[in-house]
Amino acid sequence: MKCRKCRTEIPDESKFCLKCGAKQEVRQGVKSRGNGLGTAIKRGNTWTAIWTVEIYPDSEEKKIHQKRRWKGGFKTKTAALAYAANPEPEQAASPTLRTYWESWSRTELPDLSKSKQTALKIAWGKLEGLAGRRMDELTIDNLQTCIDDKAQTYYPAKDMKTVLSHLFKRAVAEGNARTNLADFIRLPPLEEKELQPFTELELHKLWSAYGNGDTFVGFVLLMIYTGMMPGELLAFKADMVDWEASEIRGCGLKTKKRKETPIVFPHMIAPVLANLIERSSSRVGYVVGMNKDNFYAAYHAALRRVEVRDLPPYSCRHTTATALALGNIAPSVIQEVMRHTKFSTTQRYIHPDSAAALAAVNTMGRGKEC
Repeated sequence: MKCRKCRTEIPDESKFCLKCGAKQEVRQGVKSRGNGLGTAIKRGNTWTAIWTVEIYPDSEEKKIHQKRRWKGGFKTKTAALAYAANPEPEQAASPTLRTYWESWSRTELPDLSKSKQTALKIAWGKLEGLAGRRMDELTIDNLQTCIDDKAQTYYPAKDMKTVLSHLFKRAVAEGNARTNLADFIRLPPLEEKELQPFTELELHKLWSAYGNGDTFVGFVLLMIYTGMMPGELLAFKADMVDWEASEIRGCGLKTKKRKETPIVFPHMIAPVLANLIERSSSRVGYVVGMNKDNFYAAYHAALRRVEVRDLPPYSCRHTTATALALGNIAPSVIQEVMRHTKFSTTQRYIHPDSAAALAAVNTMGRGKEC
């Protein structure tokens, strides 16, 4: 090596220059200590403590790695070593939106229906842009901007708000958020086209078509006279029928109420039901025996054959509630037939027309003299 002052070649182990006598600089190395107590190095006029926080193997390189932490500014080596042997515990990083999603989706999401799980997972995918943000950094504007960008209609935006609300409730409970910011999110207006029930004339046409041998129309009549949802009809098996009680059990969908409450059918529809079961070609007992797409195609084709309005399958269920209401059936009974938890939901299925309204007001008398 060369002398640091006069640049004369001297032996590598020399502490002094043999020519000018200058003391050679000895490189300050890491001071090791046993038993995992850390080390210290000198940097300038201060000392830096170094300690290991994690040791992990690398299976690919077949080596052992150490994850270390540093803290400088100690005046003495002793102080640095003392700190390295007993450093202050690290503060845990504030959890992110993704932290709470991973927890909630693992514990509570599986309790929801399959369709709801799918909807909320799609909603979470739209929130990915915020997933890495800390809960205590998120603002109402952050959330609103994300929803406005990713969901332009009511229901997708509502699903995103639902996900955020669940995650913020957890964060508030653990002290990582001050309030549920999802409560302040504004949703797009709900522009929902009101479904219409079949009219008396259309019901007559459906019955006539069935009587003339159009067997598929029997499925339309079954939905109208039981309030079955299309998905429930597709899940309906022959062994679910209790003929003595006039009930169908086991094909209810979505809500706990619909799953637990049997579907009742009137005596006039029982022969239709028996005919549909007898004609089913399903090897595993399904009454419809076709997938959703084929059923919907056959449904709309049947309405065109009968020459009635091409209303969606859910109009059958709306026809059920409307007919019962016009028949002066008690609201609580209609709610039970529809298998709704709240009557406010049942009210959305009732659509009396102006003729029915006129008939109702015509029943009002002139009063009585006391």
